[in-house]
Amino acid sequence: MTSPPPAGGAEQPVSGARAEAVARERERLRALRERRDAQSTNAGVDGFTVRRWRKVGVFGPQAVLQAHALLQQLASLAQDATPDALADSLRDEPDDRLLPAVRTVLERADPATVAAALTAVHAGGFLWLSEVGEQRLTALAAGDDTLAVSSSEDPSGAFALLTAFATDGTAAFPPRMLPRVLPWIPLSVLDDLIDAGVVGPEHLPWQCRAEEAEHAYLKARLVPDLVTAEQATELEWTAWQRRNAFLAGGEPLPSAGDVYDLLERIADGDASVVKELERKLPRDLVLRLRRLLDGVDVGNWDRDIWEDRGLWRLIFSLWEPKAAVNPSRSPLHALMALRQAYDLLCLNDLARASSQIDKLVSFETAPPAHRAEALNFHAYTLLLREELDAAAVALKGISGSYELAESNLRMVEQRRAVPRNDRTAASNPYLDLGLPHGAPSWETRYRDLRREHVHDVDTSARLNSAMKRIRDAERDEDWSGFFVLPLDLDVFELPYEVPVTLVPPPAPLTRRTTPHSPESLALVRQRAVADLLPHLLNAPRRPDRNARMHTQ
Repeated sequence: MTSPPPAGGAEQPVSGARAEAVARERERLRALRERRDAQSTNAGVDGFTVRRWRKVGVFGPQAVLQAHALLQQLASLAQDATPDALADSLRDEPDDRLLPAVRTVLERADPATVAAALTAVHAGGFLWLSEVGEQRLTALAAGDDTLAVSSSEDPSGAFALLTAFATDGTAAFPPRMLPRVLPWIPLSVLDDLIDAGVVGPEHLPWQCRAEEAEHAYLKARLVPDLVTAEQATELEWTAWQRRNAFLAGGEPLPSAGDVYDLLERIADGDASVVKELERKLPRDLVLRLRRLLDGVDVGNWDRDIWEDRGLWRLIFSLWEPKAAVNPSRSPLHALMALRQAYDLLCLNDLARASSQIDKLVSFETAPPAHRAEALNFHAYTLLLREELDAAAVALKGISGSYELAESNLRMVEQRRAVPRNDRTAASNPYLDLGLPHGAPSWETRYRDLRREHVHDVDTSARLNSAMKRIRDAERDEDWSGFFVLPLDLDVFELPYEVPVTLVPPPAPLTRRTTPHSPESLALVRQRAVADLLPHLLNAPRRPDRNARMHTQ
């Protein structure tokens, strides 16, 4: 007889390494038959039994014992009663019902059992497989993973996968085969396909896996933004947990020298870390940060910038308005306008302060707290100009809602009753020192300013006057003669929030399996063997010349 055709089909020539592998396997089988002959006298199988088994493709006493062992395993797998054909064969009465019975049991078995059974059939030299099946099993047993198998003969995709790995062409694995391999391939092989870009989020591989623990792992590898806190805990994924804790705010994170340390400093308004932060951010967020920096010169930002209140402290640390700020442009501009007006009043820059306050007063749709502060500022500038009637009008609109505004209104009305030449200084002495009303650190501030302006006679006189007025108030425990501002310091506080629009998306979890694991590839090869089950015949093949010589 002619030699068996190659794996690609009966008409294709056997060539190269595959032909050598087939030759080696045939040599192994001949050596196996010779060992059977040597052991036949001790095998406990008589010649009559050997001849019975020869009719079903099993040759030699040792092969009969191997067939017994295989059939006993298959009998234990039978769901109901042991098929009669198997039972009869175990009594050494095999007939033409045996192979169909074996096929029936294996068709219900798991791939590992099928692969083990077919491997036993091959090792025993049973003529139960088609020539093509025998050839493919011989090649797989010899380590040849480059078998050319059509898609219709590769139901699980194992042969295509073996070929891709054997040729170092994992990235060339045909995507059409993914639905076949995703449910069963070892996790490390799936990781190999992910690393090669063959499997992506669009393939939803976690939906194909039976193990619940793998669902979270695969999501972490491909779509980390879909991972839940519970899943991250199960995975012990500290990088995800640190990012999530940062986004949640609350207690500061322990320093880890990562991007979140820098973002915390950005949230504090520390502009010194901007360049370092740029080196750790992805390109799109670097461009976003630069848009923020570009807006500082003109005091103008896109809505998506100023809506992130976590960026306000950074913006305020960089932005020094050169003109009055329009509070109607955004909530950020409204807060800057308030703070700018207050700072200018503390600096006694009344011209610029008045210009800023005018814009605040004209912004009639401001939040009530901002509106009250603006009117109080306005009343103060009117007080400094001794326009007491106008100051009283401004304060009457807010005195019912703010106790301090009511106190300021009483102070203005009392001042109106005093002849102009008899009135004391109108300014708040704490503001003259650049401090909020009632600041306990006023003496330290006074001494610092006196040293700074030691040669400025006018400024020194103003500072001395402020110091004397505060000491007199403390001595008399009476501050009713001071116009108080601001009404509520909390209104001027900058928000402390997470700069969420600068937080990088979660990085995919680094793979936790061994790349190109030999153990995993062995499981793929096992699956390929199991896929040869259709080549299990209903009747044994006719023996070739070598088999006939063996049985003579």
